[in-house]
Order: sequence, then C-alpha cells, then structure tokens
Amino acid sequence: MKKHILTIAILIIMTTCLFACKKRIDYSQFNNVEKPNTEKLSGDYYLDFIEMHNFVVTQLQSESTPFFYVLNGQFDISGDNKQKVIEVKCKCMDGTIENDVDLFFSMVLNYMAINAAEQDSRFNEPKTDEDGAYIDFGTVFNTYDLKLYADTQTGTVIKNAYVNHGKKIPVESRYIKES
Repeated sequence: MKKHILTIAILIIMTTCLFACKKRIDYSQFNNVEKPNTEKLSGDYYLDFIEMHNFVVTQLQSESTPFFYVLNGQFDISGDNKQKVIEVKCKCMDGTIENDVDLFFSMVLNYMAINAAEQDSRFNEPKTDEDGAYIDFGTVFNTYDLKLYADTQTGTVIKNAYVNHGKKIPVESRYIKES
C-alpha cells in the first residue's frame, strides 16, 4: 500500500512540475500582426512596370544567350494600368532581322509574365514542356494589351505590333533558357 501511495505521490509531483515548468504563451501578441493585404488582389489589376522592367533587365544580364544586336540601354518596358497596356520597345543594330527580334521579344515576354505572376497571384506564369521550352506567355496578356516595337539605329522599323488582350501574340513563346 505504501508503494502505491508513493507512486501516486511521485506522479502528482511530476505532473505539478510539468505544468509549472510549461512556458505560457501570450497570445495577445498575435493580435497586432498585420494581415496580408488581399484587397489589391480582388480589385483592379495593378502592375508596377518599373519593377517589371528591372526584373527583365536583371534576367537579360544573366542570360548566356547574348542579345548583342539590341543596343545597350535601348530597351524599355512601360505600361498603363488604367488603359491595361504594356509596351515593349528596343533599338537594334542596323541589319538586325525580325527573327532575331522575335527571339529577344519571346524571352522578354516570358520574363514579363513571370514577374506579373509574382506581382499579382491572379496571373499564371508561362508553362513549360518537358524540355524546358516555354509553351505560352502565361495569362497577363489575357488582361493587358501589348505593344511591341523594335527599330534600328537608322530608324528602320523591324517590328511594330499592337495585340489586343486575349489575342494571339505574333511571337513564338518557345524561347528556351540556356543553362
């Protein structure tokens, strides 16, 4: 009987110590945590075109495929959120052909779509196939119209296209990023 009482007493002491040592959490500190702002994502679309431009430039600089025919500093992404238009412009070396500009625009449009999806989760990033080739430009151009413009140093227009949102873009999305 003494062993039984002693066992119960030890269990009571251990339980008391366990509860006494347990750290108390002050849940009131979590009441002031800022909740994520989802209001912007439920209203009008808004893209930061400066952020998009900078993101694409950073990606261009990391490319192993040189786009030497696009003149340094002669590339710009801008846009208008009210009109829902994104404009991509570049100036190229004389002699640049449309196929080269289309390759450049393909890469740029894919990176723009990736950045748009990062800025607003309602947009999807471009999809890729099993080989890593992009198969579409994501969904940003289902909402935003697109202006593509490329000319040469002497002013020869290589590409001048306006694409209404949701329409086929006159550039192939199949740019493959080299590793």
